[in-house]
Amino acid sequence: MKSDRIKNWLSAIIGLILLAGCTTTTTGGSQLNFSDAPPDSRETTLSQAISAEQNSQYDKAIVLYAKALKLQPSDEDKPIISMTNTALFYKIGLLEVKQDNTELARKAFGQVLKDEPAHVLAQTQLGIIYLAQKNKQDALVLLTKAITTDQQRLTEQAKPVKGYVKLDEQSPLQAYMGLAIIHDLKGAHKQARALLNLILPITPQDPIIFTNIGYSHYLSGNYVEAEINFKKAIDIDIGFSRAWVDLGLVYVRKGMYTRALQTLKQVMPTEHAYNDIGYFLILEGRYREAEYFLERAIELSPSYFVKANINLENLKLHLNKHIDLAYSDE
Repeated sequence: MKSDRIKNWLSAIIGLILLAGCTTTTTGGSQLNFSDAPPDSRETTLSQAISAEQNSQYDKAIVLYAKALKLQPSDEDKPIISMTNTALFYKIGLLEVKQDNTELARKAFGQVLKDEPAHVLAQTQLGIIYLAQKNKQDALVLLTKAITTDQQRLTEQAKPVKGYVKLDEQSPLQAYMGLAIIHDLKGAHKQARALLNLILPITPQDPIIFTNIGYSHYLSGNYVEAEINFKKAIDIDIGFSRAWVDLGLVYVRKGMYTRALQTLKQVMPTEHAYNDIGYFLILEGRYREAEYFLERAIELSPSYFVKANINLENLKLHLNKHIDLAYSDE
């Protein structure tokens, strides 16, 4: 099924001339009647694609959306379902992201931008893909474009406050989040938090935003604010593992190892918690303390816990021979 999907999707791209038209619309009752439509009409194919997507049949939906690209729109003035080819490519890109098919998603969003260079959502999605691939430069360009366009739209409604206009429900939040991450990676933590604080009023119950704010404070060395924000994330979603791990990292930095251990054990087995603390301590250059935690990890799970053995072996070589080696955090 995957090979057929890729074949259909790629063949739909080659030589395709994108058509102008309306974005996705639906009208009428909750049940759409396509009994009068030809079996291979664009409208029927779109209906089948939407149904497949709603039923989480993403492979099937992608094939059908790609098929719709090659079918001519209905001659009716107001078809029940209408979607431009640009919108179809964007939809395909989103579904490819869900399927972890990054390369196909990148091509789909790239096709959208060929037809509509200022497509904010496609700029955002492609920017996030580049960021995940550690291509910070291309990510920076696209995310900045998306945010600039959004801020221009918002400026027509309100005056900027401290350089930015407050966001609304139409704003590409992922673009702001992605650019904040880039700022943090560059050490521009205040700029990162300025962007994150713009997002906060729109998604006040999102643990990710508090975790990112907390991590930005952590990178700044402000462990008090980092701890506060990680705990807010956990209060929102007690099962959000990243917040627990980052909170444990704060306690390691503070030398509060018992609390760090208890924190990490909320989301991982005990031996993994010992290994992770050991690994964090290696990164800090606190090798003797790291040795203790790695040895405890192995004692708890000597037969299969490979990571701790690798870390401990390399650590001892480093201590005894002053050799820089790679450590295992995976």
